[in-house]
Amino acid sequence: MTFQLTPEFMDIFGFMAFAFITIFACYILKTNKTPRKWLTIILLVIGILGIIVDGTIVYINFLK
Repeated sequence: MTFQLTPEFMDIFGFMAFAFITIFACYILKTNKTPRKWLTIILLVIGILGIIVDGTIVYINFLK
């Protein structure tokens, strides 16, 4: 029995990964932790754009 990484799995995993990046960036911005503010904002933008792209793919292909 082998486990293959299907495109569906990668889309859903990507959505969860981008959600984590977004939540992590928001946490850093709220608590003023060590990373530079510009780095945190870049992480936030990447996370939000990833959620939009992967969320759209997951919604159109699997939930609709």
